[in-house]
Amino acid sequence: MPFPLPLDPVFRKEITWIWIHDIGDRLKLNDVEGANASWKIANEIYLSLPPGTGSPAIEDRLFQQRVKLDNVLHPTNENNL
Repeated sequence: MPFPLPLDPVFRKEITWIWIHDIGDRLKLNDVEGANASWKIANEIYLSLPPGTGSPAIEDRLFQQRVKLDNVLHPTNENNL
């Protein structure tokens, strides 16, 4: 069982950023499953922040990474409309 993260919101945001960067690194290596797992971890840590301690920058970046992942996981062929 892993140790729980400290409750300090600043620390949790730093850890969230680390996981967000990991998403990009894994996508560069074409490790889509690993990137998706990293996104889930980053999102879970971010959502565990106490109310009022969120970060619009983190939320935007999580959203951007989710869109990238969804485009890779569920590609669309616009020629078949």
